Amino acid sequence: MATETRPSLITAEQFLQMDLGDGQHELIRGEIVEVTPPSPGHGFVCANVTYLLSKYGRETEVGYVLSNDTVVLTERAPDSVRGGDVLFYRNDRWPKAQVAGSKLPPVVPDLVVEVYSPSDRPGKLGEKISEYLNAGVPMIWVLYPDRRTLRIDRADDPVPRILGPEATVGDLPELPGFRCVVADFFV
Repeated sequence: MATETRPSLITAEQFLQMDLGDGQHELIRGEIVEVTPPSPGHGFVCANVTYLLSKYGRETEVGYVLSNDTVVLTERAPDSVRGGDVLFYRNDRWPKAQVAGSKLPPVVPDLVVEVYSPSDRPGKLGEKISEYLNAGVPMIWVLYPDRRTLRIDRADDPVPRILGPEATVGDLPELPGFRCVVADFFV
């Protein structure tokens, strides 16, 4: 009788030290998974979000942005490491002066932004949002370029908030003083 051998699970720390070659990867429950590279439109929206949040962070000194699918540890034993499109960290939780190297961030971001792509499957995106919330991320934004809408998920709110292109994003405890029109993410 043949026995099935399971691959040994990778830790988050091992994952960060690996040379995985070309392509983008995430660690999902200890296993390395290749993810579809983003489209130019996806990158355009990410750049707009990065610009608006960076500008806000610099002007207020509340925090700073990390982008380019920066790692977010969402689970341990087995480990999951996701690549957030845009992350915002408050300086009072993880000072910008401490950001360096290839170590895992010591805290989860205050905001994770994901830009919906045609290759995303709703179930997989929902799984990723749940992982972020369960890991303690207080707020997740999902931007939908085709509809020019913003979905806001929070751990303490079971119903996501959907904002159309003319709505204003603001009055957020995680981003005190931040305000912009949703359409600004897509122009």
